[in-house]
Amino acid sequence: MNAAVNAAVVSSRAGRFAPVLRQVGPVRAAATLALLAGTVALLAHDRAVRHAEACASAFLVRRTWGPEARCLADNTLYRVDGVLAGHTVTIGCSAVVLLVPFVLVAGLLLPVRRMSAVVTLGSLGIAAVVVAAVNQLRLLTIATGIHLWGLERGYGATHVLAGSIVSTVGIVLGGLTFLVLLTRGAQVVRRG
Repeated sequence: MNAAVNAAVVSSRAGRFAPVLRQVGPVRAAATLALLAGTVALLAHDRAVRHAEACASAFLVRRTWGPEARCLADNTLYRVDGVLAGHTVTIGCSAVVLLVPFVLVAGLLLPVRRMSAVVTLGSLGIAAVVVAAVNQLRLLTIATGIHLWGLERGYGATHVLAGSIVSTVGIVLGGLTFLVLLTRGAQVVRRG
């Protein structure tokens, strides 16, 4: 008897969401859930993402300041005046955290039938590339400050001041890119 009551409750809940699912469509619903699940997975496995960002940062530092830059876990290490120095990509410095607002907006737009799913996901992808690239520029700015002014002065000046400016510019550029691509893409889809 208890199983029958549970089945009735589950059936009534599913019945309430059935019209919404029909209106959104199973593909859009699945894409929205996949996007949100993927973002949660990236945040849950942030250490691997931060390692990739540290290695990308080491690559840029090698190209800019010499061949000794290496990544170790979430650290980018290089020599400054013969001393091993570097910077760490913390969760607060990761591009994944900067992308969460974009993912939330895309997650809200995907179920809306007036906005093309391809345009929404494409705009999100390009905005993610912009934000990740600017975040790498921010990390290179920190490494440049450390190389020019030493660890304490260089890190302090570039991480707090210059890094914040570059991050702000990156988020604004990413947001503008996202909005422009969304609106232009929506106009093209409506016309075509």
